[in-house]
Amino acid sequence: MRSKYNKDTAFNSKKRYHLSPESSDNNLLKKLLKSGSRKLPFSNPTSEISTRVDTENTPSLMERLRETNPKLEPFWSHEELVIERPSRWFQVYYLLSVLGKSVIWFFLPIYTMVCILGGLIHDSSFLAGFNAGFLPALQWIFLPAAIVWLQAILMDRGYWTPTWIMTSKKVFTLNRKTGMVTLYKGNGKVRYSHPIVEFDCVLVSMPSHQGLMNYSLMLAQRYNGSVHGIPLSTLATPNESVSEYYRIWNMILCYMDISQPLPDCLILEESRHLDPVTAEYDKKTGRNPRYWRDMSEEEYKATLEAIRNKQQGKPETGPELDIFAQVS
Repeated sequence: MRSKYNKDTAFNSKKRYHLSPESSDNNLLKKLLKSGSRKLPFSNPTSEISTRVDTENTPSLMERLRETNPKLEPFWSHEELVIERPSRWFQVYYLLSVLGKSVIWFFLPIYTMVCILGGLIHDSSFLAGFNAGFLPALQWIFLPAAIVWLQAILMDRGYWTPTWIMTSKKVFTLNRKTGMVTLYKGNGKVRYSHPIVEFDCVLVSMPSHQGLMNYSLMLAQRYNGSVHGIPLSTLATPNESVSEYYRIWNMILCYMDISQPLPDCLILEESRHLDPVTAEYDKKTGRNPRYWRDMSEEEYKATLEAIRNKQQGKPETGPELDIFAQVS
């Protein structure tokens, strides 16, 4: 059943793989390691999850999205993790919604007070003076700003989402069934696609202008000499702690390893039963299939906080695993 479900290229930590000679000194991995970055090893994945991944999603939000758009595909499922970049239209629209909110919250009250003062000193009447300044601004500034802001709120809650706004381009994908890691160009075409065992995970460190150390997580292809890496840091909020990046790598290893069940997190819960290994594991352990999705907002936040507290002082990953060792 499993052999038919997964492809031969799927990653299995119980197997051993051939380690080929690396490419020239110009490859991305060697450049990163020379700059002081560190390579995170392959390891036996644990059940630890990163609570900083997919922080925008909550059980109630996912429920609303399912009600408004039942065919909506999550960015992470039992088969594939898909990271996309929003279109320029979306970025422009998001900027306009932020400006619209600022106009309504800050400038509208101030301008209203100015118009009231104008009405008080107007030669004719208060109403005439007030309307002379307020109505044109309401028609051409405040009403459009309110509409843009309101539409952004509805879109964020899963309602009224114009397709031309939500167009996007793929950045990279991780496929559990095939074990393939694929990076895309800016135009959406494939730049390269290789098995995950041909990548090394690198924690990139770089000092900021203030002298503080910033970190990011990247997959660097070991053999093809490409200067382009897989930006795993896009899975979480910027500038996480070092330990959190280790947990993200642990989640990726757990996800891509077909000998392991899927990471136990909200975004993957609705497709756990579709993955044979995970379905078998959940059946044996008696896991509640709606453990995350039936939580209230308060319960969900409290559960994540409890997980963070338990993670303090615990190893972020399992024991290092030499997947390239010779089979004895």
